[in-house]
Amino acid sequence: LKSKLGSWSQSMASQPLLSPRRSQSHALHNIQFGSEELPGWMEDHLIKVIRREEGDEKQIDLNRTAGPAMLWGFASLVGLTYFMTALPVIGFYIARCDADKHSDGFAMYPEIILWIIFFLPLAVIVLAAQWKASTFLLVPMLQEIQACNSDTERPPRLLGFRQWYIVMCAFTMFNLLDQMTNALFAAKIYSTKQCNGYDKIQEFWEVAIQKSVPSLMRKSLFLDYMDFADITVIIYIFQLFVQPIFALVFSLPLNIKALNFKVRLSRDDTPPKFKTISDDNSNDEDLTDFKSAVMVLAEVNRMEALVSFDLDYRRAMIERLMHEAQIHEGSDKLQHIEEALEAGLAVLARTAARFALKGLLQNCLQVNLQVSMQAISKASMPDHFDFFNGVNLGVTMFAVFLDIPDMINISYFIWWLQDQVNVHVSENESLFTSVQGRIDTIKCRFLRIKIYVVCYVFMAGYALAKLYMALMVCSEGEWNLSDVSWNDNGCVAFDVSDINTRKWQCNITEYQCQYTS
Repeated sequence: LKSKLGSWSQSMASQPLLSPRRSQSHALHNIQFGSEELPGWMEDHLIKVIRREEGDEKQIDLNRTAGPAMLWGFASLVGLTYFMTALPVIGFYIARCDADKHSDGFAMYPEIILWIIFFLPLAVIVLAAQWKASTFLLVPMLQEIQACNSDTERPPRLLGFRQWYIVMCAFTMFNLLDQMTNALFAAKIYSTKQCNGYDKIQEFWEVAIQKSVPSLMRKSLFLDYMDFADITVIIYIFQLFVQPIFALVFSLPLNIKALNFKVRLSRDDTPPKFKTISDDNSNDEDLTDFKSAVMVLAEVNRMEALVSFDLDYRRAMIERLMHEAQIHEGSDKLQHIEEALEAGLAVLARTAARFALKGLLQNCLQVNLQVSMQAISKASMPDHFDFFNGVNLGVTMFAVFLDIPDMINISYFIWWLQDQVNVHVSENESLFTSVQGRIDTIKCRFLRIKIYVVCYVFMAGYALAKLYMALMVCSEGEWNLSDVSWNDNGCVAFDVSDINTRKWQCNITEYQCQYTS
């Protein structure tokens, strides 16, 4: 669906960008979005000022307008990290176990209250930041795409702007929902550690992990020293903080106090470039600009209204810059080539965030953990099916499948970009010597992303196979790929006679637990 919407957005941008009405020279036109006009509330007043002063015949450089959007991206990132950190902590402290000592169910907490207190404010913050950032970015992006596609016939779009924007907001909400269900899953599993039924969960987990993972690997990953709840929380903490850290590495200026993030009203007012942690300190030419940094922030903040246009925008920009490089010589030619390489590096940075952090770490790893929990609960709690855990698993599994069209589109773009680099390097080998470092960086990121894709396909396929076997084939739930043979379907027999299991002893009244040998 998202890949179709991406093509729709490209067809939207290929329609005439400006309405034909013109009342006077440099009069303000209505930006066209397919057959509809871009609403006034999607264009900041400073963008309108630039268009009145310069006219719509000249494209607005995205760097001139991306500074304020970066600040909104940082604000959204702080809000997202805060809410996703506070949510599982509060959920853990308000969760309570069943007072019945014979109960083997999960800990319970008032889920509706958590949704109201945490999810609604978070959604408002991210959607508001997405809208405000879009008012600074959409017009320059549409201008670049339209200029590239003006001579290309495109199929008519299927959605008007308002319908398209609602769909993009829905995708943003779903991504936030995916993150919130992961947080609630971590809170529920860790709070269940205080309950009588956790002994069974841990016992079945140790049987599964000891039969499927070699001893040396278990010790190397410290799996023998952590229980299921510990592993769940550690994975959640890792995926929670590694994404904002990644965004800051690629977007936070090292000299942030020296930068002015204002909109550049004058074309002669060149937007500054800056050093980030990801840039090479030994190379003074290796710098980051506003438009590259803002898209990494948009990706980590799940701002789909901006991310859905990014590939079309970058491709149009690279094609324009390489065309201009062919008709220029000397330093001008090299400058256009450097800008094209920077655009490619920006796409690859955002792609790494989507492939490795969201697709692989957040969704694939989390869905495997949740499938394991579903399989274990089938065996250890046959009379206590947890509806929330089922919904959580469904949301995460759907998020995995929703990533597939994006990854196909990104893979096609990467192959196209790789071909462009190879062709132009072979044609101008001597000229590319000065930018060889960036070319090497691009090739290195190509390789990393291909590795991410292979890991993603394997882990998503493994999770799907494990879910099918757990629900439909294995009577006791758990299934291991390493046990599959001609004579064995891989279902785990929960025999603890030769397994070193530990009991988790709890005092429900005092809310204190400890391992006993």
